[in-house]
Amino acid sequence: MDKTPTPTVPAVAPSMSTGPFELLSGRILVVEDDLLNQNLICRMLEKHGLKGSVAADGATAVDRVEREPWDLILMDCQLPGIDGFEATRLIRAGKEGRRIPIVALTASSETEVRVACTKAGMDDFLAKPVRRAELHACLKKWLGPGRGRMPAQN
Repeated sequence: MDKTPTPTVPAVAPSMSTGPFELLSGRILVVEDDLLNQNLICRMLEKHGLKGSVAADGATAVDRVEREPWDLILMDCQLPGIDGFEATRLIRAGKEGRRIPIVALTASSETEVRVACTKAGMDDFLAKPVRRAELHACLKKWLGPGRGRMPAQN
């Protein structure tokens, strides 16, 4: 009779657990043309208690921002048609009332890209591939207590 203890397996694999991150609330528009990135980002958002809604191109994103209330936009910089920079400029030009935080998503971490994001009107920056801890820190910054539904900035 073998007395070696049987290893226990957690009910939820560690990579699928909610981990140490608290749940947040808000409506997130994920502007991303790559299906794999769309799914990955939306799954990460779900782990934070958020539901991501996807726009696959800049024109769709601009249209949805005009018609629907959002608490944060995750904006890919390289999109078909209207890219993320131009979509951000159009959103900033057309949105009255409150300023929606727009977070750039890009595979490039070069200083020039960050400067271009800021000039276009983006508020923050996440490098791809998006890492869960970095996404959480960004979400908490913009959606944490006392945040969300931000007033317009003059």
